[in-house]
Amino acid sequence: MSSSLWIFIARRIAIAPITLFAVLLVTFALTQVAPGDPVRIITGQRTPDPERAELIREEFGLKGSFPERFGNYVVGFVQGDLGLSYFNRSPQRTVQELLGERIWVSAQLGLISLALTYLLGIPLGVYAALHRGHWKDPALIGGLMVFNAVPSLVFLPLFAWLLVFQLDAFFQFFGFDIPAVWVPGDPASYLIPVVVLTLPGLAGMARFVRVSVLTVIDEDYVRTARAKGLGQRAVVYRHVLRNALLPLSTVMGLSIVGVVGGAIIVETLYGVPGIGAFIFQSVLQRDFNVLLGFTMLVATLLVVSNLIVDICYVFIDPRIRYTRRAA
Repeated sequence: MSSSLWIFIARRIAIAPITLFAVLLVTFALTQVAPGDPVRIITGQRTPDPERAELIREEFGLKGSFPERFGNYVVGFVQGDLGLSYFNRSPQRTVQELLGERIWVSAQLGLISLALTYLLGIPLGVYAALHRGHWKDPALIGGLMVFNAVPSLVFLPLFAWLLVFQLDAFFQFFGFDIPAVWVPGDPASYLIPVVVLTLPGLAGMARFVRVSVLTVIDEDYVRTARAKGLGQRAVVYRHVLRNALLPLSTVMGLSIVGVVGGAIIVETLYGVPGIGAFIFQSVLQRDFNVLLGFTMLVATLLVVSNLIVDICYVFIDPRIRYTRRAA
């Protein structure tokens, strides 16, 4: 591997902490200028006792100038300390504890949804591209876009009503009982939230793959392969897919953002005890420390995933390797 590639990788690694620092600075500043006095929010009193207010400011790191408070938070963030929650105080809970005990449920839903998005979106996109000009192409993509257009706030209640109240006899015939709300430990509880999280991303994935396949399928080397007498299946699997699917790694970050954003609504409506529902509650309560910690958790996930994708892409795409050598 050439030295230019090592320089490229080193630059990407160096940019990651700078990006996180910028996100942290902006987010922290927003929490400081947001309406409402944190002391009043914590105590629930318009004019709290001065001595108690002073103790609360000391406990939650609200004393000092902005640079001092920000510096203290950065030190704590590097050490894994995201501060204290304003409302979960019986007993006093840290933000990392509250997020940690809810992250597993959300991670399960998110990983299943992402896996289904890729496993179903790729073949559907390829199928639509190979039927360009046929009614199947717009019917498939248009049908999927319906799910992308309908908000989860509307789709989830309708989908739950259909499965729980209209098709209950069908599922019970096969031994399944789909619950109307989340039931801990019941695998059937995953069906509704996973489907609602998957379908919007599935539409976007199928469209992305379709465009990518159509771009590659008109390349000269594909025409050459067909001229040599290779069948459609061989051309698609040997030449088209291996190049058309390379850009998929670049949309991983967008897929994660879509799942995280959808999880806030889905978990809240379906009663899932995950991070999404907890964040929605924290927004209503103006628990700024929780919101700041969640933002940095998502930002770290995106930065790390994009960093891994960028580094891997250097090795899997020969064109990038050639470009770096030429530079």
